[in-house]
Amino acid sequence: MRTKHVVKVGTILFVILFLALSGCTDKSGTSEKREQIAATQEKVVTIAISGRNRLLNFDAVIASEDMIPYELMYEPLVKYGQNGEYEPGLAEKWDISEDGKTYIFHLRQGVKFADGTDFNADAVLFNITRWQGKSATSSLSVANELTDITKLDDYTVKMVFTKSYYPFLTELSYPRPCRMLSPGAVATSGDSKASFVKPIGTGPWMLESNEDGVESVFVPNPYYYGEKPKVDKLVLKVISDPQSRVMALQSGEIDFSDGDIPVESLPVIKATQSLDILKRKGTKSYYLMFNQDNQMLLDMNVRRALNYAIDKESIVTNLFDGSGAAASGIFPTTVSYVTQENNKGYAYNLSKAKELLAASGYADSDGDGIVEKNGEPLTFQLVFQNREYAEWKPLCEFVQAGLKKAGIGIELQLFEVNAYYDAIWKNKDFDLIIYRTYEDSWNPHGFLTSLFYQPEGGKAVGWYDQMLNSYLDEVLATVDESIRQQEYDQIFGLMHDQAMCAPLYYPEIQYVYNKRLTGIESAPTSYEVIEWDRLDINE
Repeated sequence: MRTKHVVKVGTILFVILFLALSGCTDKSGTSEKREQIAATQEKVVTIAISGRNRLLNFDAVIASEDMIPYELMYEPLVKYGQNGEYEPGLAEKWDISEDGKTYIFHLRQGVKFADGTDFNADAVLFNITRWQGKSATSSLSVANELTDITKLDDYTVKMVFTKSYYPFLTELSYPRPCRMLSPGAVATSGDSKASFVKPIGTGPWMLESNEDGVESVFVPNPYYYGEKPKVDKLVLKVISDPQSRVMALQSGEIDFSDGDIPVESLPVIKATQSLDILKRKGTKSYYLMFNQDNQMLLDMNVRRALNYAIDKESIVTNLFDGSGAAASGIFPTTVSYVTQENNKGYAYNLSKAKELLAASGYADSDGDGIVEKNGEPLTFQLVFQNREYAEWKPLCEFVQAGLKKAGIGIELQLFEVNAYYDAIWKNKDFDLIIYRTYEDSWNPHGFLTSLFYQPEGGKAVGWYDQMLNSYLDEVLATVDESIRQQEYDQIFGLMHDQAMCAPLYYPEIQYVYNKRLTGIESAPTSYEVIEWDRLDINE
């Protein structure tokens, strides 16, 4: 018995000693190894985008589909900050002459491009020379009205314009084409006429690899002077189909979706514990554009009836589950110069819509539910696409059903995305087409001059009105801020009175992301999306 007891005690002591030694070994060995492994593991965040990612489109003077790469790699002279305030970018400060025609930019010193070359006045001259004469800048006054650019010293540049135009600084903040590329980004370094070869900017990120139509991989720029990114790689993965983006989020294939999520998928997203939604008020709106070549749409009663017959409040409550807001004017009040007073709309009034159509001689004489005049039914082709905006299909179906109650027939036409944009900008192959206003710094001046302004010798894309043309000329040349506000009041009032379009809905921006991400912060502009350099991973 005694011997057994000794053996038992000895065994226990051995086990205790073994466990103690094992614990020491784990602390000094295994734990260190784990820390080393964790230290060497890359922090990779994968983002779904809906647009193409051709390498050629990373040239800042090319009009690409997706703007995130520009925001990652390139910087502007002037930043468009919160609430439309101008902030220093690659220019630390600037001076503007009293007549609004001369700008002097004092450049930030000690900045390098991702290829190690210096950013200076010569680089600014190189880039601006590239902008001028390029198709992507055809509507930008900052390129077209620039008569002289002079290097005053290595870090001071003077620009002289032919006219006063208040959005010059705004245009300089645009993600394209007004960003700074290294002269080494072209085939013959420093030759502004040479072909683009690779993207090289001063921003916090640089391109590591790209596979056209598949994905682009970005890594931190080692020369960046500002806040360093907290993750090692950003992968922009092309997922054009909205439902595929949802499945990729659920499976963990992607961490963040910049592409729109279908309305019907939001309950699924909310029920997925690993996912969350970042919401922000937008500056964008959805509206129906009218084709001025359609004779029936030249009747203002018809245009007003289209506005009255659409139940915009029901769009929000029944279609978008309370998200966003019913549209009144063409822009939401988050846009500069848009106020509660000048943002007039047409409240839902089906009886008023029918009265207006009857006043113009429309009646349903054959009992088919569609009114006609002189034997021609009041029917319109409504064109949409749903690759970029998945919610446009149900929205257009809702509009179709609503207009039918007023006796207006709608034939829905789903176009492939390229054909859709050709219908707007090239051949006007539509009667009605759903479109969106631009965002952030493009509003309101950039959008209005692109769609509702008729240039000399050209034709307005959206709707042309001679008085509106005159008002737009006046407001863009106005230096006094208070007078400018009054002139925008006139513009929005005229657009409402003439029913130049049919505003529908102000969408709320919703970005879906994996909860493993931390540091999710909305950026000042929606084309930046979030503050990518503050993004981190909670592993």
